[in-house]
Amino acid sequence: MVDGTLPELESNVVDLLHDSYRVLVYGGVLHSSRVLRLVDLGVRGYVPETATLPVLLAAVKSVGADGTHLPFDPASGRNSLPLTTAEEVAANAYFLSDEQLPRSEVARKLGIADSTLRNQLASVRRKLGIPPQASRTAVSRRYRATVRQPLPRRQSV
Repeated sequence: MVDGTLPELESNVVDLLHDSYRVLVYGGVLHSSRVLRLVDLGVRGYVPETATLPVLLAAVKSVGADGTHLPFDPASGRNSLPLTTAEEVAANAYFLSDEQLPRSEVARKLGIADSTLRNQLASVRRKLGIPPQASRTAVSRRYRATVRQPLPRRQSV
């Protein structure tokens, strides 16, 4: 956890990420654009100082479980058009897969042309307000932050 009020916040974050830590920024009231820059660097979550203790604990739990936590929808305030089903399937396969397969291989697995997948992914980036030159890792982090994870199912006994 990194103090969000530190003047050298970004350099502290980069150092921790370089050492393979999962980073949660807590404190301060950061503008959403700065939070998104931190997410692009690799930060897994941000909790403003105005958040309640249960929100902070939920963020710690989420980041600890390799998830993310942001106090806002990263796509809000931008082009908030919803993704089509095809875009969502493409983005999930390309950005959320642990395999990090090349785009052509993902297209083959989805049974679509590589150019179709390229166009769908470009549309996803555009709708999320992500510049085309952003790395796959940065886009994956941003996309993962927008995906609403389903609640775990309770097993009936």
